[in-house]
Amino acid sequence: MSKYTYLENVAMCKMNDKGFIYRLIVMNDDIKDFFMIDCDFHANINDGQTAYIGMTSNPLMRAKKHRSLKGKDIMMQIISSADCPTEAHYLEAKALWDYKKDNDGNLPEFNKQTWAGA
Repeated sequence: MSKYTYLENVAMCKMNDKGFIYRLIVMNDDIKDFFMIDCDFHANINDGQTAYIGMTSNPLMRAKKHRSLKGKDIMMQIISSADCPTEAHYLEAKALWDYKKDNDGNLPEFNKQTWAGA
């Protein structure tokens, strides 16, 4: 089995044909492994741990950016995958809508709701 470096993993994901819907979870302690990513397609986004819902085609690079901006106690958890950008946008919007419906109209802590780009 080959071992890949971080940069090789980032390069493999560049212009990739898969999309990933994820949530960020704020952990109780800082995470020592900077690139820790969990995958749970049956995660309950309304369990009180969801701090952000988003999509990416490069989980490693996206997780690194979130951790540098939002804190070292953040963990990415992939909750769904998509075969094309349209499906990824739909799944992200659906996850946000489902979260909002179940949380009195509120979005996760780090998500913003604007008309930007509309």
